[in-house]
Amino acid sequence: FGEIGVGSVLITPVEGFTASRYRSLIAEVQRISKIPVIFGIDSVHGANYIEGAIMTPQQINIASTWNTTCAYNAGRLASKDSRAAGINWIFSPILGLGIESLWSRMYETFGEDPFLVGEMGKAIVRGIQEVDGDGIEKNEHSSSVPSRSAACAKHFVGYSAPRTGHDRAPSWIPKRHLHQYFVKP
Repeated sequence: FGEIGVGSVLITPVEGFTASRYRSLIAEVQRISKIPVIFGIDSVHGANYIEGAIMTPQQINIASTWNTTCAYNAGRLASKDSRAAGINWIFSPILGLGIESLWSRMYETFGEDPFLVGEMGKAIVRGIQEVDGDGIEKNEHSSSVPSRSAACAKHFVGYSAPRTGHDRAPSWIPKRHLHQYFVKP
């Protein structure tokens, strides 16, 4: 990996992979690589690609509570289960505004209100990135794992507003809407 310049890997879900199997795979890659490799995974509603991990509600359901503690706890759980697999780079949360009702991934958003999305987003990132205790945890095999993950926000600034409602489709956002909803002028 290091010889060809690979320094990061976004893990593609593999059915039936437990935290232990992911750790073994990552240990082998780290062993043969000449440089450290960071591994990332989508953990938008829990570490759903890791068998046996805790699943949390989709972000639209968490947002409907208006309870930032729920978002914080969802982040902590996703982080804990991802770290148990040796993965400490999480592609979460999704910060797109759910303003295009035709969009097929509306359920992944925190909704259409920029304030609510911001508050829920801050809470889930805090849960993902919070340091537990002394910064090191012990897993069931008595090896140390980091006590926090790196959050990587997804789908903000217009991705969630495709004209057609199709995923990965062009968005058309008037300048006024861009500044009113997506970014500060």
